[in-house]
Amino acid sequence: MSFDLTAEQAILRDSLSACLARHWDQARHNKGGIEARRRLWDDVVRELGLTGVTIPEAQGGLGGGRVDMMVIARELGRALALEGFVPTVVCGGALFARTGDDRRLAALAAGDLHLALAHVEPGQRPDARAVASRVAEGRLTGTKVMVAGAPLATHFIVSANEPGQDAFSLFLVPAGSPGIRRRDFNQIDGQPASELTFTDVAIAEDDRIGDAGQGPDLHRAAADEAVIARAGEGIGMMEVLIRTTADYLGQRQQFGQPLATFQALQHRMADMLLQLEDTRSMLHMALSADDTDPAAFQQAVSGLKITSSEALRFVSQQAVQLHGGMGITDELMVSHYFKRAMVIIASDGGPDFHRKRYEASLG
Repeated sequence: MSFDLTAEQAILRDSLSACLARHWDQARHNKGGIEARRRLWDDVVRELGLTGVTIPEAQGGLGGGRVDMMVIARELGRALALEGFVPTVVCGGALFARTGDDRRLAALAAGDLHLALAHVEPGQRPDARAVASRVAEGRLTGTKVMVAGAPLATHFIVSANEPGQDAFSLFLVPAGSPGIRRRDFNQIDGQPASELTFTDVAIAEDDRIGDAGQGPDLHRAAADEAVIARAGEGIGMMEVLIRTTADYLGQRQQFGQPLATFQALQHRMADMLLQLEDTRSMLHMALSADDTDPAAFQQAVSGLKITSSEALRFVSQQAVQLHGGMGITDELMVSHYFKRAMVIIASDGGPDFHRKRYEASLG
């Protein structure tokens, strides 16, 4: 499988990079806020049609694949922008494609959906097949925590158990439905998030995504796609951190010479670059894995999650340390990349879940 970008993918990369440069910068990122992120979504996603990149042409999309998704995620990582791309385009697209939901795929391609995943509950394990939230007699009741992007979403993808089912189902719930209460806050990376409480929220039969009790398999498949996308995002972040840190070491003087001339610091920069290349190699392996063989694909995804998490943690920590005390200040973008890295590492089950799954795949 070739990972050289096609002419179309190169145009997509350059167009997205230029668009982000026009609409997003350090001042706007640091100020943040819901309205700024909503304007960015409208300006960039709708302008470039990003929600339809991986959706089949028959449903109004561009018919791209995982490499196109990686190209977008890498540029978003470089700019620290559009955190909602993964839950909306990657996870939503995967869920609707797996369940053959052409109507929702078309709505996603048209930019009518902005999704947030409402799955996590207090004390819940990443591999849980049942949740405390319930749908009974057409009413949803329960509480979800750490719902990233909820204040921006038009719809929530909610996990809930139904009567007679041992495993949860997934439901697409409009964010404005009566009975939903939000408690908003910001995550450590500045991304808006919420705790959601559902009290007798009306649920129709066609609000379910897939079949009753199919939620765990659908959720895990979507999370695996998210791992690939977030690895691409992490690569973009690490590229910026390495370049920014190298520039700083070349400018900062100590003992009458640039810090970049000190061999110990050169070794640390070399180690950062090696971590980046390890992640890039594992991403290529996951992209080339045969997803018709679920065991092999899941093994490749878990290997990618483990490697990318270790690399992102190492590179972001080294970048902060090599910048010294100012590396943790809000005025320096290095600190914001570090905070975003911590959120990405903890997402999609985290490294511990994927280590266990990888070990299990080895027999």
